[in-house]
Amino acid sequence: MGLQNILNIEPGSILWTIVTFLIVVWLFGKFAWKPIIKGLQDREASIRNDLETAKTEREKAGALLDDYKKAMANAKKESAEIIQQAQDHASKLRNEAEADAKDQAHRLLDKARQDIARESDAAKAELSRHVAELTARATSRLLGRVIDDKEHEKLIMDALKEDR
Repeated sequence: MGLQNILNIEPGSILWTIVTFLIVVWLFGKFAWKPIIKGLQDREASIRNDLETAKTEREKAGALLDDYKKAMANAKKESAEIIQQAQDHASKLRNEAEADAKDQAHRLLDKARQDIARESDAAKAELSRHVAELTARATSRLLGRVIDDKEHEKLIMDALKEDR
């Protein structure tokens, strides 16, 4: 019996069900619909705002990344230039040092040659004086008399003429 009552269609029950449904819909529309729509609209606006903010932040991040890449490229370029300048400067200093060393070596060689030439000339002069003195002594002994410088010079010149 209970199951038959549920399955039986009664016009009074249908009418009251429809009236109750319309009252619930009207109350829902009057009091709940506007706050729900407003909440959804607020949520939609919030999501749009968040999307715009994210887009703006992404663009800023992209710009910062581009700036960072440019700064890194500039830093690499500047570091390469600094390294090249340092290498050029070191090469220049090395070349100058080599040139100075060669110049100093040439000066030392020239000075040594001059010293050698001067010492050689002094040694030749000393040897010549010593030979002349020995020659004068030997001649004096051979001739049995003392020979002065003028006479000694005359004897040397005569000997040179005979050798030619």
